[in-house]
Amino acid sequence: MNDLTGISVLEADGAGLEPFTRRHAQQIEEAVAENGAVLIRGARAEGTEDFGRALKHLGFAPLAYTERSTPRSEVDDGVFTSTEYPAREVIPQHCESSYAGAWPGRLAFFCAVPARTGGATPITDVSKVLDAVPAEVVESVERRGLRYVRNYGSGVGLDWRDAFQTDSRDDVNRFCAQSGMEWEWLEDDCLRTTRHAPALAVHPRTGRRLWFNHLVLFHQSSLRPEVREALVAVLGEDGLPNDVLFGDGSPIPDETVAAVRSAFDRCQRRFDWELHDLMVIDNMRWSHGREAFTGERRVLVSMTDLITRS
Repeated sequence: MNDLTGISVLEADGAGLEPFTRRHAQQIEEAVAENGAVLIRGARAEGTEDFGRALKHLGFAPLAYTERSTPRSEVDDGVFTSTEYPAREVIPQHCESSYAGAWPGRLAFFCAVPARTGGATPITDVSKVLDAVPAEVVESVERRGLRYVRNYGSGVGLDWRDAFQTDSRDDVNRFCAQSGMEWEWLEDDCLRTTRHAPALAVHPRTGRRLWFNHLVLFHQSSLRPEVREALVAVLGEDGLPNDVLFGDGSPIPDETVAAVRSAFDRCQRRFDWELHDLMVIDNMRWSHGREAFTGERRVLVSMTDLITRS
């Protein structure tokens, strides 16, 4: 089922992606400012190069992907593959890098190869999510805050060298110190980082309060039960690649996260990718995820407009 409610759709009618974005750059910018999401459909493109040229017309100064949480490959300057998880895996809704001290204000997705089945990138208006989450849950997470605990180098998840894009422990130490993280080097060349962050944010332009965090994606309950049990048995409760707790370190109940997940499900918008679709979203207004899929599926992403947590 396709549901594009709240998303601006511009039909290119077979025009080249690069000239279309050049001619309609202001219209696209206004659509993102108004609705936070725009889909350009029906354009022709020659691949990554056309995507990169379109990004320049849209004012993108592509960001590097630092403090990574998922595996990606950089295919061009500031252009990455979307998360390289197995096709059977569903990626829950999240705002890019909302666990971090800085994040991109805008994202652009380009469909180079649509999946045979599934593979949508559903998006969700996180202001509506905030309204849909039970008031007692909002009050609890806002008052107590969140604590993100991440472990690198156990053989599960990312190695710290991949996550921070460096081979130098000193570089990692400086990054953590400058971004307000606690960190600890463990045995066997492993690293653990801890970041305290609020569960909500205020949009810098609209002033609207938003549900802006990685609670659903990082919480243990997002893992399949058998995977969760096996990882905890091997790595320990505090050894998972990604985890999120209340700010004081106490566990967040599964039912709390289930209530938030339900709010996302009720507010979500999704559509099937078509060849050479280009979607631009405000990363603080819309979360995104990924459905499981069959076939080759190749969706590229670029990030711009760095926002730093104040």
